[in-house]
Amino acid sequence: MTAQALPERVAVHDGSVPTVIGAGAALRSLARLGVTEDSLLLIDGRVLDRHPGFGERMRRVICVEPRREPQTQLLDRVQREVGAAERIDAVVGVGGGSVMDAAKLIRLFRGSNTGLRAAQRYAESFGVFLVPEAWGRKRVPLVLIPTTLGTGSEAGAVACLEGAASRRLVAGAALKADSIVLDPELTRSLDGIALREGAAEILLRIIGGYVGSEPGDVQDAAAEGLAAQAARTAHEGLRRGFDDRIRLLLAAASGETHAGWALAGRDPYGAKHWYLANEISSAQRSRKVPATLRLLPEVWRRVMEGDRRFGDRARLVRIWRIVAAEIDLDADPIRGARAWPSAWGIDLPRFRRSAIAAAARSCSRAWAGRRPALRGISEAEILAVYAAASQWAPDPVTSVGGEERR
Repeated sequence: MTAQALPERVAVHDGSVPTVIGAGAALRSLARLGVTEDSLLLIDGRVLDRHPGFGERMRRVICVEPRREPQTQLLDRVQREVGAAERIDAVVGVGGGSVMDAAKLIRLFRGSNTGLRAAQRYAESFGVFLVPEAWGRKRVPLVLIPTTLGTGSEAGAVACLEGAASRRLVAGAALKADSIVLDPELTRSLDGIALREGAAEILLRIIGGYVGSEPGDVQDAAAEGLAAQAARTAHEGLRRGFDDRIRLLLAAASGETHAGWALAGRDPYGAKHWYLANEISSAQRSRKVPATLRLLPEVWRRVMEGDRRFGDRARLVRIWRIVAAEIDLDADPIRGARAWPSAWGIDLPRFRRSAIAAAARSCSRAWAGRRPALRGISEAEILAVYAAASQWAPDPVTSVGGEERR
């Protein structure tokens, strides 16, 4: 199906957010999603340069440069520029995960610096701030339009809150969008690295939630089917190119990892690798997916040795066999994880000693010990995972370009 033939339609299912799908749908659908000229637009500056039509639809436009402006400064800027008494009909977030997270937080904390600061202080100490249900009442509509692949932030009831040391979480129904638009035209500018890392992030989220949760017939069937579909789609993209159809399928799969049956009722802290990768990538100032792939063999080694604090061995073997069969990797989880980065052309960072020490301290304080994410895991054990992960080299295998990477 060509990009021009992609139908624009609204898709809804239990647990999901109403979603408009189709090439060019983003601008065409704004009015029927409740967006008026009195809405607040939060948009990545690079996206606005390529799609200036967004800025013409709303009077209040906040341009974001995620790599230059820390989230705390952005939230403070919005509080200053958009008064609490100013009429705002909707909040629209157009960009990657960091922009959409900021849009969620702006809608939640608009006009309440006290609430924002309280959430920041609590999350810094306890890892996650759970939003009281009452905070979600009488909020203006939130419309999220992703321009990247992988995070699935548009479909989740969670936002990353940047702190002094690393990213923390704010979670609750009040963070969920009221509408989503998946428009493949907005992801055409993504380069190969962003596409490969985005596809990997989707699979990592499915695998992590599966391995770290108890069995469930409906959820397991949904997760296994979603893992196979996402892996098959990613592999097709690697071999033939990430065209509009492939990117749209991956975007839908990314949203499903947050809102579909695959995660319904699951342990919200099941993906143990996320917490470890969150801290080391922040300490390293490196991208999270490459950091996660460097950690993965060591995390999975502990799972395979029977350490249930990191996940269930039988469940890892089962879900990885499904994924590995679709992306042509070794069915053994550890060997497969070691080969995955080279097979997908993802270069991994080397963890610095100073970053390892800082990340272990931060991770232990926020997520481990008696906290549910990494319950019972000590700082020394976290340090050992980081140290071991920093030593191994990815196995050279045939890469997406057909040449061996060494």
